[in-house]
Amino acid sequence: MNKALSIEATEQTSVTPPVNSLVKGYSLVSACAFTLIGIVMLALALFTPTSIPFQGTTVVGLSVFFKVAEIVFSLGMLHAAMMLWRVILRKKDRYHNIGILPGDGALANAFFYFGFAMTAFHLGYASSAIALAQFITVLVALFFGAGGLALSGASRPARPLGYVTFPLMLRDGVILIVGTILMAIAFGQLAGAALKVPQWNWISFLGITVPGMFLLMGREGVKARLETWQGVARFPRLLLTETLLVLGLAIMLYGSYSNLTLGVNGYQVGPKGNAAGFTLWIVAVLLLLVIRGAFKMAVSQRYNHVGYRMISKLLYVMAIAIFIYAERSFLSGMAPVFAIGGAAPAVALILLAAFLVLVVGRVAAQKVSLPYSSSR
Repeated sequence: MNKALSIEATEQTSVTPPVNSLVKGYSLVSACAFTLIGIVMLALALFTPTSIPFQGTTVVGLSVFFKVAEIVFSLGMLHAAMMLWRVILRKKDRYHNIGILPGDGALANAFFYFGFAMTAFHLGYASSAIALAQFITVLVALFFGAGGLALSGASRPARPLGYVTFPLMLRDGVILIVGTILMAIAFGQLAGAALKVPQWNWISFLGITVPGMFLLMGREGVKARLETWQGVARFPRLLLTETLLVLGLAIMLYGSYSNLTLGVNGYQVGPKGNAAGFTLWIVAVLLLLVIRGAFKMAVSQRYNHVGYRMISKLLYVMAIAIFIYAERSFLSGMAPVFAIGGAAPAVALILLAAFLVLVVGRVAAQKVSLPYSSSR
């Protein structure tokens, strides 16, 4: 008995320090990244001119408004960095129970900074070089912001099966959203000669993309709440959660395409239709519902194992890559052709960031404490 206890204690001692070391190291990396990103965002905002020539006169009002908005969200990013630094510098339990506020704050400020910066550029208030630098800075902010949320999950104890709170739902949903958006941006840029500044339309973003995001976050809550359904009840549970996933992705990605690619109000345009794209879209949905769903059903009693969770996330990445191409093809009416342009090196970095968020970040954040009877 004493020998068994000593072995268990030894295993616990050997496992815990590396986890704490990873949390400690990434906490410092995230805090430094948030700080640098906030400084760069602020500097680029200050480079935006406060006035522009218009028919021989000077227009100041709107340009000042956009500059102020960009400065505000730059300071918001620095505030997110300060919140994380405060946790790191706290002497007692400084690397345990890191909240979601630093990562969530970083992402919210990055998204709104992005919107105002792109709008200012398309109205002629900023040069293409400044706008491109802002675009790249926001991509980096999205990656590290999602990493901050994953850090929050990794630093906390595993949640009980079926337990859900709003912070947990927000954290898991936003990590999924950011990784998927990064993939959509990457595939939208892949065929280009170089990385280019995207379009922006506030109606498509707030009226279509954001509701799709809310649906995906709500789906995380439903998924966590229904985890205790066992036996035959697993089938309707899986059908419900994966259907919500498909609907949320379809709405969010349509808003993203209308916003970032077309720069139009998505409510005023509709899909042009493409048979090949629609067929490929169905294939992607079947991959999510049937292939990935069957895998999750097969390992449902052991799904808390890191290896199984990682395989599930890899299947999601494969399916969502097809899903994005298929939906864009169906919406644009163009055949789903895989084309690679001069932007490929930059796109490869964005795809790597998306992969790390969707696979490593989600696996690190989603820890469930299974009862002994269900973990066998």
